[in-house]
Amino acid sequence: MSLQLISAGQLHLCGAVLIGALLNFFYLLSTAARLEAAANSPAAQAKKIMLVGLLLRLGMIFVVLAVAVHISTELFLAAAVSFGVFYLTSLFVLARKGN
Repeated sequence: MSLQLISAGQLHLCGAVLIGALLNFFYLLSTAARLEAAANSPAAQAKKIMLVGLLLRLGMIFVVLAVAVHISTELFLAAAVSFGVFYLTSLFVLARKGN
């Protein structure tokens, strides 16, 4: 993805791609940690753990993308598309690993 941006002369968007990828990385780490904590807890506490985790992850995505959109629309789109691509790829890898 970054190589395509460099070849298109959009070198300034490579940082946004990296931000989107890192955002996805921390999103999945947080999800995995919450799932592990919920799996080792009673049902009522597990529900609360997952709800708080969901709100924290959505808040993290909102803050990063809100900052990106205030800088420029182009930067926002690069970060959001990067996050989406890496998120879908990681979900595919997790789904394949489960089989």
